[in-house]
Amino acid sequence: MSTFTKPAIDLPSQINLLKSRGLQITDETQAEASLQNIGYYRLSGYSYPFLNSTNREEFKQGTTLDQILRVYEFDRHLRLIVTDAVERIEIGIRTRIINATSLNWDPHWYLDTSKFHHRFNHHAFIQKAEKGVGIRYDRTTRARILPRTHSETFIEHYYTNDGTPDLPPIWMTMELLTLGTLSTLYKGIGDAALKARIAGEFNVTAKVLASWLHSLAHIRNICAHHGRLWNRVFSITPLIPSRLQTIVQNANRFEGHTVVLVSLLDAMNHGNHWRQRLKDLLAEYPEIDPEAMGFTNNSLNLQFWE
Repeated sequence: MSTFTKPAIDLPSQINLLKSRGLQITDETQAEASLQNIGYYRLSGYSYPFLNSTNREEFKQGTTLDQILRVYEFDRHLRLIVTDAVERIEIGIRTRIINATSLNWDPHWYLDTSKFHHRFNHHAFIQKAEKGVGIRYDRTTRARILPRTHSETFIEHYYTNDGTPDLPPIWMTMELLTLGTLSTLYKGIGDAALKARIAGEFNVTAKVLASWLHSLAHIRNICAHHGRLWNRVFSITPLIPSRLQTIVQNANRFEGHTVVLVSLLDAMNHGNHWRQRLKDLLAEYPEIDPEAMGFTNNSLNLQFWE
């Protein structure tokens, strides 16, 4: 294993490096502004398809900086519509879990370890819940210190007017959990019939819904950190049920995640227009090849996408 030795270089040097590799830059002032606002390293992730196949240190002949910036802008808009879809799905799934569990058990059921699978790390989950509502621990006695104030009015109201148990009811606590923690919570529920009932509202099995929640949390985190969705192989791959396997050719590409998004939105609201938003975005950027996101063999023309 070698030691990293590349030094940082300033903006003019970055532009000279790109030009030396064959990238056409007509307006260096604009190029410097783009590198200042986006960053050389981040932008390089959008340049891979434009590199020479025989020499990855050189750009294909005729490649311009504007072409790379167009792909970057497409990906930025793609993240926006994906974030919107994930937000609606997260709220819908959260509400269904709250309703199914609190009506079946009690408002503080999640404090009971017996409600979870024996492999579920209940202690770690409670720690996340405590952090969300603002509970701290005394360094000496390790006694819980309940919050007197909170940025969320409903949490402050709970501790002002109730405060017992130490953690609020599930419908309050769930508002403060990340999608990743929500995914872990659902997977950990021990009542198989209840989990199946929740999953049935989305026309999938509990195993598939758990996988979908995990992949949604992953793609949501990518969007939150402004990561690239275009031309990416995802490390978290959603399970694809048999009824959708003829549609999904690449579950580990954006295509697979998109089918998950659309399927969940359909189950929540058959009038959703997210399909069209994706198609409109692709139409706005005709130079974007859908195959870079896993859409192959004219898959976007299948009835599923109508």
